[in-house]
Amino acid sequence: MNIPKPASAVFPGLCLITILFTACYKDEIKFGDMNGESYTRIITIDTVTPVMSTYVLDSFPTSGNNIILVGRWEDPLMGPTKASSFFQLGLPAGVTDISFPNDAVFDSLAFTLKPNKQYYGDTLQPQTFTLYELAYQPDYTYANRLYNTSSTATLPTPLGSATQTFRPGRPDSLQIRLPQSKGLELYNKIKAKAQEVSSADNFLNYIRGFSIQVNDNDKGAIWGFNTADSSIVMKLRYHTTIPDYKEHEIVFTLTRTEYQYNQVLTNRANTPLQPQVAGQQEFFTSKAVPYAFTQAGTGAMMKIKFPTLRSLLGMGSVVKLLSARLTIKPVERLFDDEGGYRLPDTLFLAQTDATNIIGNPIPNSSGSTAYSAPYIDYINREHTSYSFDVSSYINYLMNTPGVTEDGVFALEEYPGSTKKLNRGVMGSWEHPKYKTELVLTVMLIE
Repeated sequence: MNIPKPASAVFPGLCLITILFTACYKDEIKFGDMNGESYTRIITIDTVTPVMSTYVLDSFPTSGNNIILVGRWEDPLMGPTKASSFFQLGLPAGVTDISFPNDAVFDSLAFTLKPNKQYYGDTLQPQTFTLYELAYQPDYTYANRLYNTSSTATLPTPLGSATQTFRPGRPDSLQIRLPQSKGLELYNKIKAKAQEVSSADNFLNYIRGFSIQVNDNDKGAIWGFNTADSSIVMKLRYHTTIPDYKEHEIVFTLTRTEYQYNQVLTNRANTPLQPQVAGQQEFFTSKAVPYAFTQAGTGAMMKIKFPTLRSLLGMGSVVKLLSARLTIKPVERLFDDEGGYRLPDTLFLAQTDATNIIGNPIPNSSGSTAYSAPYIDYINREHTSYSFDVSSYINYLMNTPGVTEDGVFALEEYPGSTKKLNRGVMGSWEHPKYKTELVLTVMLIE
């Protein structure tokens, strides 16, 4: 299978790495007469050294992904990350047709947010979630998207806050009650059928949107909240007493979801991903840091390339690749099966080169994107891994000159569509125990 090569260009500052290459022969099978002029061997090679690095995006789109991310966690390896979200609520259908009897009494206005099962960090630590009103409606930053570095100004006075600890897997929810004066103001406008609530556009000019944030010194977790269902609502409650006491509510849900976005900012100071020179984005593994990172939700992408692969062509008169398998090994004790450092649910490989642009995904035998879920070694804790059949891609690299800078990104999601903050710390060839490896089976004809 001939896999097209992504566009290439010279990437400034890219380091030249010297790779050790040794052939390891296993299950050697010879055909023909050893005393003749030629013979055929099938050998397994497991010492083609993958060169690994972490490429960190300076920004990536976060709008329109149907997820709200809120919280803050200080990861000792990757640095503290704070996530804040910006969104808008729409005018409920039929709200202008509501008839309020004389005995109707306003009760409250409050937000309810139900977290999904996605989180990153320490779930036992309480955090203070604060709600702000936007000073203006969100608008696209660039190329019809909003980014992790985007920001929309808020009014200075918070609308409300709540301090809470969520319990993963349980039906917890976050309740933030708005000021009684704000709720009564909205209630009276709806009751009076005021201009501000006469249309969807007028309502958005009246209440331009909201932002939910946590404190800058919180050390809990970052939580995910779905936007495509009723996980995030604002409820205006009132009651009537004639002929009997009865509670009523008006439910506001998200609107203009293509403009909803998450601000996700990570401080890389004093981490292996801290730039040593201005503008540095790629960080190669070393004996001091024998692992690379993948966390699409913070813009960290693990890159693997195989610059010495074509050295195999000198091993015989004819070299034919029979199979190639890439095994990526997470470093034990740097992930938690059920806690805040969960491994990516699946990984896929996408082509790249010296430009570090994400190219086409590596397909499986049916032509679809090949995904790999982690095998967790619960017994020995030594063989946890992701495994990929990369025969077609490796065959392309072996038969195409000038591809030493070509490689793959190992990703859980594309950074522009991420919904998760799962983190993978994967061992490189410098790691004494957990080494990502490429295993080849080749036929040599000599």
